[in-house]
Amino acid sequence: MMRLFVFLTTLVLFQACNAEGDKTHPSDYVDYVVLGKSINHRQSVNGDLKLLNTVFFAEIFPIDLTSGQTTVTNGVLTGPGDAENGLSFSKERIPFLAGQREMTIEKLTKRYPDSTYNFSFDTPSGPIKDFPVSFSGGPNHKNNPGPIKINLHQDGRTADINAIDPNQDLKVTWSSFDKGSQDPNGIIDDMIYVILGNCMGDEIAHSGHAISDLHALTFDKTEFVIDSAILSSGEAYQLEVEHSNMETDIDRNIEIIVTYAATSFLDFKTEGYSDKNKECPAKPYAMDGGQTDRDRRSD
Repeated sequence: MMRLFVFLTTLVLFQACNAEGDKTHPSDYVDYVVLGKSINHRQSVNGDLKLLNTVFFAEIFPIDLTSGQTTVTNGVLTGPGDAENGLSFSKERIPFLAGQREMTIEKLTKRYPDSTYNFSFDTPSGPIKDFPVSFSGGPNHKNNPGPIKINLHQDGRTADINAIDPNQDLKVTWSSFDKGSQDPNGIIDDMIYVILGNCMGDEIAHSGHAISDLHALTFDKTEFVIDSAILSSGEAYQLEVEHSNMETDIDRNIEIIVTYAATSFLDFKTEGYSDKNKECPAKPYAMDGGQTDRDRRSD
């Protein structure tokens, strides 16, 4: 009888430990949060860069970027300036918010001072309240990278952006990321992002997200190749290249990225005739909120 009692007691303790181990934390659902300021440019056919805007933004990245489920909800950002009464995140799978855009970082900083902002959101394992993330900059803090010049190459030569061969891979290069460097905290080095979109504003290729994608582009990379299988004849496409100068930290097992970024947008067209039914607008629909010179698709 004693042996049975000891066995049952051990089993109960084992099950209790397992139950405790099964409990989840918000960090089981949230990988990292981002707070940033970005400068956006449009690159013309001739290679000229036109300033579009500057923007304050924030994002919450879930652990599983491939899941169809939304696991981070009810996101709100509070802080100084325009964030005093709270800014709501989108209801998308990767919650996002962008503040009022300005034409200079100085004007943007008057609206959104370089100070501490607090993330609050819900996860299936409970809420995160007042998660602090801080800009370290002061009045003379200029961490945003310089404007990015994008170049396209095929067959070892500079490609004509109005006559890209859809049967060849397309190599994308960019001006040097001079402010990029390794992360002293060992969380994530400064990043480069390359995104390809179609004329309808849909993203069709991405170089990879920070932290979650081991093959994503870091500051020392110089090119990204778009597979010809993605391209079709007689189509309009759009490229986005971003340099992201980042500061990192970690709190409650959730990583923190504060980014000072620069982005350029460039359109290109492929040779031939399209056999697709979609009707492209005269200029591609915006695939990014930074493209304030473009219409957004209404549907």
